[in-house]
Amino acid sequence: MMLVKILEFGSNWWARFGRDSHDRYRYTRHAAYFNSTGVRCGSKMRRYWMISGLIRFNGVGDFNPQFPNRAVGEVFECADLVFACGGNRVLFQRKARQSARPDYFLLVVSSGRFGALRFEASDWKSESLTPIAVSHIGERQEALLLMQAGDWVRSTLGIWQLRVAPNLRHGASLQLLEDGVLD
Repeated sequence: MMLVKILEFGSNWWARFGRDSHDRYRYTRHAAYFNSTGVRCGSKMRRYWMISGLIRFNGVGDFNPQFPNRAVGEVFECADLVFACGGNRVLFQRKARQSARPDYFLLVVSSGRFGALRFEASDWKSESLTPIAVSHIGERQEALLLMQAGDWVRSTLGIWQLRVAPNLRHGASLQLLEDGVLD
């Protein structure tokens, strides 16, 4: 079990509904909602996974699929990251109590905002950072990451480090380190 504070979601959303067509809770309690990385190709969002993975919310949890951004800034109790069905999986079970301190932060790094990441390099990320999913095609990239305070990623623009405010109410964000600019 881990506590994860959601800072941002990936671009790709989809749902799977209950299989019983006579079940009145097929589209609510017995549904599952998934989020992962994606890259826009024309009018469609495509996965193009380098690292396949997703996060999942069940219909019986504390997540409203009609308003997913209401979960941003919330801390959730989650099952530990597992590798199943060919990819990484994290189940977000329920909101944690207000005073809960997260073990990890969920956020997205995209090439459009942070510069291109060099995934083939051994030093593209800090050791404790865990990528859930990474999509990549051409120059476009998106990575869904579990990070702890102080974790970093290296891009063509420099090194971006997760900085967390001491009281957590003011949040956390990736900040560019001035001395991290690559040649």
